[in-house]
This record gives sequence, structure tokens and C-alpha cells, in this order.
Amino acid sequence: MSYSSDRKLQRDVLICDDDKNICEILKVYCESMGCFKNIVMAHDGITATQKLANQKFAVILLDISMPKKTGFDLIGDITASELNSIDSILIVSGTLEKDLIARIIQSGVKNFMVKPFDEKQFQEKVLKILGTTK
Repeated sequence: MSYSSDRKLQRDVLICDDDKNICEILKVYCESMGCFKNIVMAHDGITATQKLANQKFAVILLDISMPKKTGFDLIGDITASELNSIDSILIVSGTLEKDLIARIIQSGVKNFMVKPFDEKQFQEKVLKILGTTK
């Protein structure tokens, strides 16, 4: 399914996950949507921080458990940032227990998915984020 008919939707996405296989799957899902100009990957929190400091992203796909800096650390960085918005975050994690979900919601993040998920579920979540971010 392609969403490229609206040229105004040519936005950038950041994929932050230390699992390179997950990054590749998410990249393919994003490419098939056709609405992202650039798909940027970061395999650890420090790299993600550098990317977030220099570029605005319409969607930030974020794993909680990453080396060097956790997803929660990055949420804090994004909250303090004027460039990127917490509304752009989609938590993509293998484990989301009740206390972790509560912590995510308390941080202000409204969107999350538990691995494994399919492309349709992923695209629905991303389109929801794209509808709320400018």
C-alpha cells in the first residue's frame, strides 16, 4: 500500500533499534508506505541522540532497550528538544509490561507496539502519528 500520492507527506523517519534485523524490517515497511523522503537508522542511543540533534523527524521509531543510551533517555532528549516532538514517537519493543507501559505514558508518549507485529498494524500506527504531527 503506497501513500505517496500526497507530496506534502515527504517526511523523514528515524529508526532507533539495536537489532539490525528489526531495523531492516521497519525500513522495508516505511519504504512500502512511500511517504518518507529519508529513512535514517541508529543502532544505539548515542547515535540516535546525534541524529535527533541535527534533523527533524516526522516519525521516530524507538526501542526502549538499547546500548549506550536507553529509549527512556532518548524520550527525555526529545522532550527537551525544540526540533523533534514527543508526539512523533512510536515505541517498538519486545517487552512492554504494565509498569513499563505506565512509565511510557507518564513520559508523554502515546504510541507503542509490541514485537512481533505485522505491516498493516505498523502502517496504521505510523499514519496516526503522521496525522497528528506537522
